Amino acid sequence: MKIATFFICFILSAGLAVFGVMIAYRLKIRKDSSYTSSLFYYTLLVIVYGFYSIWGYLAFGHLLHDVIASPNNLRNIVSIFPLMGIPVLIVAWYLFIQFCVEFAGHKLPTYIGIIYFSVCLLILLLLANYFRNQLVNQEAIKHFLIFKSLAVAHLLAILTGSSILVIFRPQKSLKMSKDLLGVFWIIPATFVTISLFMVSSHWFAAALFVLFYFSQQVLAPGYIYFKVDQVSEMTDKSFESFCRSFEISKRETEVILEICKGKTNQAIADSLFITLQTVKDHIHHIYTKTGVKNRVQLINMVREKIKSEPANNKP
Repeated sequence: MKIATFFICFILSAGLAVFGVMIAYRLKIRKDSSYTSSLFYYTLLVIVYGFYSIWGYLAFGHLLHDVIASPNNLRNIVSIFPLMGIPVLIVAWYLFIQFCVEFAGHKLPTYIGIIYFSVCLLILLLLANYFRNQLVNQEAIKHFLIFKSLAVAHLLAILTGSSILVIFRPQKSLKMSKDLLGVFWIIPATFVTISLFMVSSHWFAAALFVLFYFSQQVLAPGYIYFKVDQVSEMTDKSFESFCRSFEISKRETEVILEICKGKTNQAIADSLFITLQTVKDHIHHIYTKTGVKNRVQLINMVREKIKSEPANNKP
Protein backbone atom coordinates (compact mmCIF):
# COMPACT_ATOMS: atom_id res chain seq x y z
CA MET A 1 0.00 0.00 0.00
CA LYS A 2 2.77 2.44 0.98
CA ILE A 3 4.90 1.71 -2.08
CA ALA A 4 1.91 1.95 -4.43
CA THR A 5 0.88 5.29 -2.90
CA PHE A 6 4.32 6.80 -3.35
CA PHE A 7 4.52 5.45 -6.91
CA ILE A 8 1.26 7.22 -7.73
CA CYS A 9 2.58 10.36 -6.04
CA PHE A 10 5.70 10.21 -8.18
CA ILE A 11 3.63 9.99 -11.37
CA LEU A 12 1.39 12.86 -10.25
CA SER A 13 4.31 15.03 -9.16
CA ALA A 14 6.07 14.40 -12.49
CA GLY A 15 2.93 15.44 -14.35
CA LEU A 16 2.50 18.55 -12.21
CA ALA A 17 6.17 19.42 -12.69
CA VAL A 18 6.00 19.13 -16.48
CA PHE A 19 2.77 21.11 -16.63
CA GLY A 20 4.11 23.80 -14.29
CA VAL A 21 7.36 24.29 -16.23
CA MET A 22 5.48 24.26 -19.55
CA ILE A 23 2.99 26.89 -18.37
CA ALA A 24 5.72 29.11 -16.89
CA TYR A 25 7.82 28.79 -20.07
CA ARG A 26 4.91 29.57 -22.38
CA LEU A 27 4.09 32.57 -20.21
CA LYS A 28 7.71 33.72 -20.50
CA ILE A 29 7.59 33.39 -24.30
CA ARG A 30 4.14 34.96 -24.67
CA LYS A 31 4.83 37.96 -22.46
CA ASP A 32 8.53 38.68 -22.57
CA SER A 33 9.13 40.70 -19.42
CA SER A 34 11.31 40.57 -16.33
CA TYR A 35 8.63 39.19 -14.02
CA THR A 36 7.76 36.26 -16.30
CA SER A 37 11.44 35.31 -16.48
CA SER A 38 11.72 35.41 -12.69
CA LEU A 39 8.59 33.28 -12.37
CA PHE A 40 9.87 30.73 -14.88
CA TYR A 41 13.26 30.28 -13.22
CA TYR A 42 11.67 30.17 -9.76
CA THR A 43 9.29 27.42 -10.88
CA LEU A 44 12.12 25.51 -12.56
CA LEU A 45 14.44 25.65 -9.54
CA VAL A 46 11.76 24.65 -7.03
CA ILE A 47 10.81 21.66 -9.18
CA VAL A 48 14.47 20.68 -9.63
CA TYR A 49 14.93 20.86 -5.86
CA GLY A 50 11.81 18.77 -5.36
CA PHE A 51 12.95 15.92 -7.58
CA TYR A 52 16.58 15.97 -6.47
CA SER A 53 16.05 16.49 -2.74
CA ILE A 54 12.61 15.14 -1.86
CA TRP A 55 12.48 12.16 -4.19
CA GLY A 56 16.19 11.50 -3.70
CA TYR A 57 15.62 11.34 0.04
CA LEU A 58 12.57 9.08 -0.24
CA ALA A 59 13.96 6.79 -2.94
CA PHE A 60 17.39 6.18 -1.38
CA GLY A 61 15.84 5.90 2.08
CA HIS A 62 13.72 3.03 0.78
CA LEU A 63 16.53 1.37 -1.21
CA LEU A 64 19.11 1.54 1.58
CA HIS A 65 16.74 0.61 4.39
CA ASP A 66 17.72 -3.06 4.32
CA VAL A 67 21.36 -2.37 3.45
CA ILE A 68 22.34 -0.02 6.28
CA ALA A 69 21.50 -1.44 9.70
CA SER A 70 22.03 1.72 11.73
CA PRO A 71 19.04 4.13 11.51
CA ASN A 72 21.33 7.06 12.37
CA ASN A 73 23.74 6.25 9.55
CA LEU A 74 20.84 5.81 7.14
CA ARG A 75 19.38 9.20 8.05
CA ASN A 76 22.78 10.87 7.76
CA ILE A 77 23.29 9.46 4.26
CA VAL A 78 19.87 10.20 2.79
CA SER A 79 19.81 13.67 4.42
CA ILE A 80 22.60 14.67 2.06
CA PHE A 81 20.09 15.13 -0.78
CA PRO A 82 17.90 17.84 0.81
CA LEU A 83 20.89 19.54 2.42
CA MET A 84 22.97 19.70 -0.78
CA GLY A 85 19.98 21.20 -2.58
CA ILE A 86 19.53 24.10 -0.16
CA PRO A 87 21.48 26.59 -2.37
CA VAL A 88 19.00 25.89 -5.17
CA LEU A 89 16.13 26.62 -2.83
CA ILE A 90 17.78 29.83 -1.61
CA VAL A 91 18.09 31.15 -5.17
CA ALA A 92 14.48 30.12 -5.85
CA TRP A 93 13.22 32.11 -2.86
CA TYR A 94 15.06 35.19 -4.07
CA LEU A 95 13.60 34.79 -7.55
CA PHE A 96 10.12 34.53 -6.07
CA ILE A 97 10.54 37.78 -4.13
CA GLN A 98 11.99 39.37 -7.26
CA PHE A 99 9.00 38.16 -9.29
CA CYS A 100 6.53 39.66 -6.81
CA VAL A 101 8.34 43.00 -6.80
CA GLU A 102 8.51 43.10 -10.61
CA PHE A 103 4.91 41.95 -10.95
CA ALA A 104 3.90 44.85 -8.72
CA GLY A 105 5.62 47.20 -11.17
CA HIS A 106 8.84 47.86 -9.23
CA LYS A 107 12.46 46.77 -9.35
CA LEU A 108 14.24 44.93 -6.58
CA PRO A 109 17.24 47.01 -5.39
CA THR A 110 20.66 45.44 -5.84
CA TYR A 111 21.59 45.88 -2.19
CA ILE A 112 18.67 43.63 -1.17
CA GLY A 113 20.21 40.77 -3.13
CA ILE A 114 23.63 41.40 -1.59
CA ILE A 115 22.22 41.36 1.95
CA TYR A 116 20.02 38.34 1.26
CA PHE A 117 22.75 36.14 -0.20
CA SER A 118 25.28 37.25 2.44
CA VAL A 119 22.94 36.16 5.25
CA CYS A 120 22.13 32.90 3.45
CA LEU A 121 25.85 32.19 2.95
CA LEU A 122 26.47 32.65 6.66
CA ILE A 123 23.61 30.27 7.51
CA LEU A 124 24.98 27.70 5.05
CA LEU A 125 28.42 27.88 6.64
CA LEU A 126 26.93 27.32 10.09
CA LEU A 127 24.85 24.44 8.77
CA ALA A 128 27.89 22.88 7.08
CA ASN A 129 29.86 23.14 10.31
CA TYR A 130 27.04 21.43 12.22
CA PHE A 131 26.83 18.71 9.58
CA ARG A 132 30.60 18.09 9.79
CA ASN A 133 30.62 17.91 13.59
CA GLN A 134 27.76 15.42 13.62
CA LEU A 135 29.54 13.16 11.13
CA VAL A 136 32.85 13.37 13.01
CA ASN A 137 31.16 12.49 16.29
CA GLN A 138 29.05 9.84 14.54
CA GLU A 139 25.88 11.37 15.88
CA ALA A 140 22.48 11.52 14.20
CA ILE A 141 21.76 14.67 12.24
CA LYS A 142 18.58 16.39 13.31
CA HIS A 143 17.35 16.22 9.74
CA PHE A 144 13.66 16.63 10.51
CA LEU A 145 14.41 19.84 12.40
CA ILE A 146 16.32 21.12 9.37
CA PHE A 147 13.56 20.10 6.97
CA LYS A 148 10.90 21.77 9.11
CA SER A 149 13.03 24.91 9.22
CA LEU A 150 13.24 24.86 5.42
CA ALA A 151 9.46 24.46 5.17
CA VAL A 152 8.92 27.42 7.50
CA ALA A 153 11.47 29.48 5.55
CA HIS A 154 9.65 28.59 2.31
CA LEU A 155 6.33 29.65 3.82
CA LEU A 156 7.88 32.93 5.01
CA ALA A 157 9.20 33.60 1.50
CA ILE A 158 5.74 32.96 0.06
CA LEU A 159 4.10 35.20 2.68
CA THR A 160 6.64 37.95 2.02
CA GLY A 161 6.04 37.85 -1.73
CA SER A 162 2.27 37.68 -1.32
CA SER A 163 2.42 40.65 1.06
CA ILE A 164 4.21 42.61 -1.65
CA LEU A 165 1.40 41.79 -4.06
CA VAL A 166 -1.17 42.97 -1.51
CA ILE A 167 0.64 46.15 -0.43
CA PHE A 168 1.76 47.30 -3.88
CA ARG A 169 -0.56 47.50 -6.83
CA PRO A 170 0.18 44.95 -9.58
CA GLN A 171 0.57 46.08 -13.15
CA LYS A 172 -2.69 47.54 -14.42
CA SER A 173 -2.35 45.89 -17.80
CA LEU A 174 -2.82 42.43 -16.27
CA LYS A 175 -6.03 43.33 -14.38
CA MET A 176 -5.81 40.44 -11.93
CA SER A 177 -6.80 40.02 -8.35
CA LYS A 178 -3.65 40.38 -6.25
CA ASP A 179 -5.37 38.79 -3.26
CA LEU A 180 -6.42 35.74 -5.29
CA LEU A 181 -2.94 35.47 -6.76
CA GLY A 182 -1.44 35.44 -3.28
CA VAL A 183 -3.87 32.72 -2.18
CA PHE A 184 -2.66 30.46 -4.99
CA TRP A 185 0.74 30.37 -3.25
CA ILE A 186 -0.16 30.83 0.40
CA ILE A 187 -2.62 27.94 0.72
CA PRO A 188 -0.42 25.24 -0.94
CA ALA A 189 2.67 26.50 0.94
CA THR A 190 0.74 26.34 4.22
CA PHE A 191 -0.37 22.78 3.49
CA VAL A 192 3.22 21.89 2.59
CA THR A 193 4.41 23.12 5.98
CA ILE A 194 1.60 21.44 7.94
CA SER A 195 1.99 18.09 6.15
CA LEU A 196 5.77 18.11 6.70
CA PHE A 197 5.28 18.66 10.42
CA MET A 198 2.97 15.64 10.43
CA VAL A 199 5.35 13.32 8.55
CA SER A 200 6.70 11.74 11.72
CA SER A 201 3.21 10.70 12.81
CA HIS A 202 2.19 8.82 9.64
CA TRP A 203 3.78 8.04 6.28
CA PHE A 204 0.66 9.22 4.42
CA ALA A 205 1.50 12.78 5.48
CA ALA A 206 4.69 12.46 3.42
CA ALA A 207 2.62 11.63 0.34
CA LEU A 208 0.42 14.68 0.97
CA PHE A 209 3.54 16.79 1.43
CA VAL A 210 4.84 15.75 -1.99
CA LEU A 211 1.53 16.50 -3.73
CA PHE A 212 1.12 19.88 -2.05
CA TYR A 213 4.72 20.78 -2.85
CA PHE A 214 4.41 20.18 -6.59
CA SER A 215 0.84 21.46 -6.95
CA GLN A 216 1.84 24.95 -5.82
CA GLN A 217 4.11 25.20 -8.87
CA VAL A 218 1.10 24.93 -11.18
CA LEU A 219 -1.70 27.01 -9.64
CA ALA A 220 -0.33 30.55 -9.75
CA PRO A 221 1.58 30.26 -13.08
CA GLY A 222 -1.55 28.77 -14.64
CA TYR A 223 -3.70 31.57 -13.27
CA ILE A 224 -1.33 34.26 -14.59
CA TYR A 225 -1.00 32.51 -17.94
CA PHE A 226 -4.72 32.40 -18.65
CA LYS A 227 -5.25 35.92 -17.32
CA VAL A 228 -2.51 37.29 -19.57
CA ASP A 229 -4.13 35.45 -22.47
CA GLN A 230 -7.48 37.10 -21.76
CA VAL A 231 -5.97 40.55 -21.38
CA SER A 232 -3.95 40.12 -24.59
CA GLU A 233 -7.11 39.17 -26.42
CA MET A 234 -8.89 42.29 -25.14
CA THR A 235 -5.89 44.43 -26.13
CA ASP A 236 -5.83 42.97 -29.66
CA LYS A 237 -9.53 43.65 -30.10
CA SER A 238 -9.09 47.21 -28.84
CA PHE A 239 -6.25 47.86 -31.29
CA GLU A 240 -8.26 46.39 -34.15
CA SER A 241 -11.14 48.67 -33.19
CA PHE A 242 -8.77 51.64 -33.20
CA CYS A 243 -7.53 50.80 -36.70
CA ARG A 244 -11.05 50.31 -38.06
CA SER A 245 -12.26 53.59 -36.62
CA PHE A 246 -9.56 55.51 -38.54
CA GLU A 247 -9.63 53.25 -41.64
CA ILE A 248 -6.02 52.20 -41.12
CA SER A 249 -4.79 49.74 -43.75
CA LYS A 250 -3.10 46.45 -42.92
CA ARG A 251 0.38 47.74 -43.76
CA GLU A 252 -0.23 50.95 -41.84
CA THR A 253 -1.30 48.83 -38.88
CA GLU A 254 2.05 47.03 -38.99
CA VAL A 255 3.84 50.38 -39.10
CA ILE A 256 1.91 51.62 -36.03
CA LEU A 257 2.87 48.49 -34.11
CA GLU A 258 6.52 49.06 -34.95
CA ILE A 259 6.28 52.71 -33.93
CA CYS A 260 4.80 51.68 -30.58
CA LYS A 261 7.85 49.46 -30.07
CA GLY A 262 10.03 52.58 -30.36
CA LYS A 263 11.68 51.66 -33.66
CA THR A 264 13.17 54.22 -36.01
CA ASN A 265 11.99 54.61 -39.60
CA GLN A 266 14.99 52.66 -40.88
CA ALA A 267 14.39 49.88 -38.37
CA ILE A 268 10.75 49.69 -39.42
CA ALA A 269 11.80 49.47 -43.08
CA ASP A 270 14.21 46.65 -42.29
CA SER A 271 11.63 44.80 -40.19
CA LEU A 272 8.82 45.02 -42.77
CA PHE A 273 11.13 44.62 -45.82
CA ILE A 274 10.05 47.89 -47.40
CA THR A 275 11.93 51.02 -48.40
CA LEU A 276 12.55 53.95 -46.10
CA GLN A 277 10.48 56.23 -48.30
CA THR A 278 7.54 53.81 -48.15
CA VAL A 279 7.70 53.92 -44.36
CA LYS A 280 7.64 57.70 -44.41
CA ASP A 281 4.65 57.65 -46.76
CA HIS A 282 2.75 55.27 -44.49
CA ILE A 283 3.52 57.42 -41.44
CA HIS A 284 2.30 60.53 -43.26
CA HIS A 285 -0.98 58.77 -44.14
CA ILE A 286 -1.37 57.58 -40.53
CA TYR A 287 -0.85 61.10 -39.19
CA THR A 288 -3.40 62.44 -41.65
CA LYS A 289 -6.05 59.84 -40.76
CA THR A 290 -5.61 60.09 -36.99
CA GLY A 291 -5.02 63.84 -36.81
CA VAL A 292 -1.78 63.57 -34.83
CA LYS A 293 1.40 65.46 -35.56
CA ASN A 294 4.14 63.19 -34.21
CA ARG A 295 4.95 59.75 -32.86
CA VAL A 296 4.38 60.65 -29.23
CA GLN A 297 0.81 61.78 -29.94
CA LEU A 298 0.18 58.64 -31.98
CA ILE A 299 1.49 56.30 -29.27
CA ASN A 300 -0.53 58.12 -26.60
CA MET A 301 -3.66 57.87 -28.75
CA VAL A 302 -3.19 54.12 -29.24
CA ARG A 303 -2.58 53.54 -25.54
CA GLU A 304 -5.61 55.57 -24.51
CA LYS A 305 -7.79 53.65 -26.97
CA ILE A 306 -6.55 50.26 -25.71
CA LYS A 307 -6.93 51.36 -22.08
CA SER A 308 -10.48 52.64 -22.46
CA GLU A 309 -11.86 49.99 -24.83
CA PRO A 310 -12.11 47.06 -22.33
CA ALA A 311 -13.94 49.31 -19.88
CA ASN A 312 -16.36 50.43 -22.58
CA ASN A 313 -17.10 46.81 -23.46
CA LYS A 314 -18.12 45.86 -19.94
CA PRO A 315 -21.80 44.99 -19.58
